[in-house]
Amino acid sequence: MRGTSRTAHINVRMTDGERAEIVARSSSFGMPPSTFLREAALRIGEKPVKVADESTLRQMLVEMKRQGNNLNQAMRSINAYGIDRQTAVQLENAVQLISSTASELSTLLSKAKERL
Repeated sequence: MRGTSRTAHINVRMTDGERAEIVARSSSFGMPPSTFLREAALRIGEKPVKVADESTLRQMLVEMKRQGNNLNQAMRSINAYGIDRQTAVQLENAVQLISSTASELSTLLSKAKERL
């Protein structure tokens, strides 16, 4: 919840080792320890970490669409000049990868918006 002032506190006792592990894990996701713990507690049963911020996901989606456009241009060339079997299989795999990745990014963007 961006923009919401957080004034309430919960104190948790832990060992130095536990604290170090929490700090290391939260840092690996680019999150402060308090955010990491809050997300973990509030979203128990879900993945409690931020995959990427919305702007990063949006940039990735734009790049995926560009790659899809490149593949579309390749298909036009193939329609005009033909293609061999091996290249056709490789191109089909590339199209499927881009399509599934774009769908996954769209889903992540939707989830990022829901959390705001």
